[in-house]
Amino acid sequence: MPFKAVVVLLISIGATSLFLLNVRRLVQQVLSGKKEMLWDRVQERVGSVVTYVFGHKKVLEDPKAGLMHMIFFYGFLTLQLGHAEHILTGLTSFMEHPLELSFLPAPLFQLFLLSQDALAGLVVLFGIYALARRWLHTVPRLEPRSRDAEIILMFIVMLYVTFFLYTSSQVAMGGPSGWFRPFATPMGALLAPLGGFNATLHEIGYWAHLGVFFAFLNYLPYSKHAHTLAALPNIFVRRFGPRGKPTVINFETAETYGISKVTEYSFKTLLDGYACTECGRCNAACPAHITGKPLQPRKVIHDIKENLQRNWEALEKDGKNLFELTHAAAPAAEGAAAPGTFELPLALITKEPVKRKEEEGTVTVDKLGGYSTHGQVHVDEAWACTTCGACMEVCPVLIESVPASLMELRRQLVMTEADFPQEMQGTFNNIERQQNPWGIPGSEREKWAEGLDVPLMRDVKEVDTLFWVGCAGATDDRAKKTQKALVQVMKASGVKFAIMGCEEKCTGDPARRMGNEYLFQTMCTENTAALAQYKFKEIVTSCPHCLNSLGNEYSDYGAPKWKVRHHTELLNELMEQKKVPLNPDAPKEKVVFHDPCYLGRYNGVYEQPRNSLRVLNNVELVEMERTKNTSMCCGAGGGRIFMEEHLGKRVNIERTEQALATGATTVAVGCPFCMTMMTDGTKAKGVEETVKVKDVAEMIAARLAVPPTPGGA
Repeated sequence: MPFKAVVVLLISIGATSLFLLNVRRLVQQVLSGKKEMLWDRVQERVGSVVTYVFGHKKVLEDPKAGLMHMIFFYGFLTLQLGHAEHILTGLTSFMEHPLELSFLPAPLFQLFLLSQDALAGLVVLFGIYALARRWLHTVPRLEPRSRDAEIILMFIVMLYVTFFLYTSSQVAMGGPSGWFRPFATPMGALLAPLGGFNATLHEIGYWAHLGVFFAFLNYLPYSKHAHTLAALPNIFVRRFGPRGKPTVINFETAETYGISKVTEYSFKTLLDGYACTECGRCNAACPAHITGKPLQPRKVIHDIKENLQRNWEALEKDGKNLFELTHAAAPAAEGAAAPGTFELPLALITKEPVKRKEEEGTVTVDKLGGYSTHGQVHVDEAWACTTCGACMEVCPVLIESVPASLMELRRQLVMTEADFPQEMQGTFNNIERQQNPWGIPGSEREKWAEGLDVPLMRDVKEVDTLFWVGCAGATDDRAKKTQKALVQVMKASGVKFAIMGCEEKCTGDPARRMGNEYLFQTMCTENTAALAQYKFKEIVTSCPHCLNSLGNEYSDYGAPKWKVRHHTELLNELMEQKKVPLNPDAPKEKVVFHDPCYLGRYNGVYEQPRNSLRVLNNVELVEMERTKNTSMCCGAGGGRIFMEEHLGKRVNIERTEQALATGATTVAVGCPFCMTMMTDGTKAKGVEETVKVKDVAEMIAARLAVPPTPGGA
């Protein structure tokens, strides 16, 4: 076997072996996390891979970046055949006719050459375009510049520049040329005058292409381009079911509450880190990041991965293997730590002081508002999240940032360390003592309905529609107006309903999103017991947070799988059935609907509120730029409505400005939290007299043709 074939063989074996060792290490790092059953529903999982990986469903939501990525993705898949041929040609170079695909029938061989040449050319062009986008800072979500991303793009460009050096010199020496080599043919014509030197260029091209290929291959596991290995399995093991649902904690058996070290995360969360493409779409969608808060979802995902890697490397230096430590099965010796119990050199959560203009601190702030806590998640980042789910909505590889990473950190801070923003203590106390976040006595939960002749479940026992009022609707003066309007519409439409009254308690959603899982479970148990006394066909509520808890989360703790609907869904149904008597004479209104996060992204209700508004006379419905699944949070979710907003611009001000930009005279909402935040926003902007914030139910009630009939049940 000649020298060339031996060298190609040794390089191929060595580089491939090193790559497989690096991949094995990556797999072990991911499997250092906790086990989670994500192997069921195989058919749906395969369907997800087809849709999101090969169909690029999420990637193509950004058309320019989506097209570029499809060229890279399908280009690389197709060009792998050419890489295999390239290696095979070297391995058989000692033969009179080295093995290559030229043995194929001419039409097939020409199609093969066309696929290799055309796609390689497009990959080079788009690679240069992608580099230019980063160097010229034309895409804000790609900031700050990533050296790793730029190295990858330069690898991609060089891989196919060397490919064209190899193929164009081959054309110059009389190799196959024509329409099937649209790039190599003209380049070969340019090289033809070099004569015999083309043989040297051809050999240089061969080795350069081979070297770049194997160098790139072994750079992948250490780079963000590891997503080429991790994205497909990450999508395959996606979590089905309701979005953003936190994990269940069994307080009778659980040894930890939340996450204190990286290996306590599920393997899926650790896989998220390697699947992340670092495209920045999550940052661009995040209301906290947009308004100058330290939270950057992309950075959090990256920091969790970096924390895992740095702890792995630190333990490796001490002769320990993190994977083996987390999967220790042998009984611990007397007095020794239990299997799987160990300390990690680098903590996951940091509370280091932040250096600001007038404050001393070890953590610095970059121009985008992010913290210099590489490999750690700062508590300010954890508390900035509104749990709106926008990051999950836009992620092309289905990373679950909210429940999987940030909320687990909140649980740790609240239930284990009792270290959380001061104002949250009052909210927890109010829910625990008065069963609502505002601390209004539970005995007053029926006062809003005085004079409305609203039936109570304790009196009627059985009803078609159980109207779940919610804490805000029962205690907040502004939200009470929505409930009264909804009662008017339901009575006018003949809906048989009743309320729980003083038996109703907070669903526990604010407590859960703020990290107090124990308090949530307490509320869940008590509400489930109260509801079990009565018979009803469905629950209707005007609060999307109550909707999400009752409809998606209570069943995890033994509650029946109730039919739970948002009041705009009921209103839309009544309007479609023409059961709502409307007055044709109504003032003109230009209306923009603000999508509540827990109604839209969490529960997929987008059209029903809009359909209800479209039916109304003299209503012109307009949309904000960020609408429906791309809607921006009002800033209240995740318990943020009960926390102070010290950093950056207020989220509700940003969202209010987006609504005002439409020229609407009315901002329609479908959530009591959104009502509060958007109303405060119009007041802050000084337009509360000219731009009104109304619930959809209020707008319909104002147009009723007849007064409501007494009685609901």
